[in-house]
Amino acid sequence: MADIKDDNKDNKKNVLATSLHLNHGPQIQPYQPEYIFLDGAGSKQRGRFEMCFIEIGAWYTVGASIGIVRGMHYGMKIVTRDNLTRTYNRTQLINSVLKHGNDMSNKFGTILVYYSIFGTILENIRGNEEEISNNIIAGTSTGFLYKSTSGLRNCGIGGLIGFSLTMMYSLISSRVTIIENIKKFVIH
Repeated sequence: MADIKDDNKDNKKNVLATSLHLNHGPQIQPYQPEYIFLDGAGSKQRGRFEMCFIEIGAWYTVGASIGIVRGMHYGMKIVTRDNLTRTYNRTQLINSVLKHGNDMSNKFGTILVYYSIFGTILENIRGNEEEISNNIIAGTSTGFLYKSTSGLRNCGIGGLIGFSLTMMYSLISSRVTIIENIKKFVIH
């Protein structure tokens, strides 16, 4: 009788321990949690690569919003100028909003993808301690690349615009760090 009870206990352990779908028994790894954590979940600051997806999505949405407002304005000008049927006016307005919204959101999204790629590459090559110069180089390179297909003059203008925008952003966002660096330079 004791042998039958021991056999039933062993059978219950085998039945409960295996999963038909995973071929994995919980007794193999008894102390590991069943949750999935991100690699950088414990860190207090996200890396540039992790933040670039949030930035791209946010700027894509900003571009879409600007394009929608621009499309509404342009569509209303056409509707008031032509003054045709309601159906035509509605279709013209919807087409204008969709066209301009899509156009602007794609421009903003593409520019931020370029900027994120350059920024991530520079951070991996040069390190995190030169963040201001990495941003400025990434912005300038983005301007060059974005306008590179429209001629040398426009490529230079795009680089200048990229340099100017990232310089203003760096001055505004890192003004405390810049002031401390100037004080260190002047003192030494």
